[in-house]
Amino acid sequence: MKLKNKIMLITGASSGIGAATARAAAREGAHVLLLARSQGKLEHLAEEIRRGGGQAWVYPVDMTNAQAVAEVAGRITRDVGTPDIVVNNAGAGRWLSMEETGSEEAVAMMAAPYLAAFFLTRALLPDMLARNSGTIVNVTSIASRIVWPGAVAYTACRWAMRGFTEALRADLSGTRVRTMLAMFAAVSSPYWEHNPGSKERVPGAQAMIPVLRPEQAAAFLLRGIKRQQHEVMAPVMLRVVVMLNYLFPPITRWLMTATGYRRPGHRVEVAEGRGAA
Repeated sequence: MKLKNKIMLITGASSGIGAATARAAAREGAHVLLLARSQGKLEHLAEEIRRGGGQAWVYPVDMTNAQAVAEVAGRITRDVGTPDIVVNNAGAGRWLSMEETGSEEAVAMMAAPYLAAFFLTRALLPDMLARNSGTIVNVTSIASRIVWPGAVAYTACRWAMRGFTEALRADLSGTRVRTMLAMFAAVSSPYWEHNPGSKERVPGAQAMIPVLRPEQAAAFLLRGIKRQQHEVMAPVMLRVVVMLNYLFPPITRWLMTATGYRRPGHRVEVAEGRGAA
């Protein structure tokens, strides 16, 4: 698939992977629709893209508000048309242990990324099905495959994105609307600044996996779209870890637990390949 003249909608577009994806897609001739809460940041990015000869539209919206998402989807369809590519990238949430996570924060974390992706996909899917074409990309973390301590609700929400993608793919069987799941390890984005305390809980085992820049993650994502892949996982070393987890799950579980967050006053016990606090 070529991106030139394709309408690409990107949520969470004000910074990080979303903004990098918008810039890169616009350079390849895509017409990018930028969605996030911060209108100022979106306007700044859109102006940057236009100065470079690209086309960009700004739609500030709270992606966790179902009614607001439905309304903005309607405006987009009227203004520009039904997107060819939808990148569900909006997401947030601190890495917290179970007892540290309040009920409201747990709900907010599920709202973005999972419910935000659900709301937008549901709003746009009827027109994509009527046209019988399109690509829906859901961006998530490797936490959707491998778990570590100190990030319970965050991990559950990323698994929800993976489950949503798999279920949607099955649901769309027989149509020409495609789905793609993009999974990344650590990315040097503003996420860490907006979620203080999370970076300190990255397991020591992460050291074997290079940290990606947002531009690198965007390049992997766009390459996956153009190749019409079902799944993108980056960097390459991440695939090695996932394969290790597939073949020897107790070893991976122990490694992530033994090198991960520990509750104050507790130690990790190692027994028969299992890590337990």
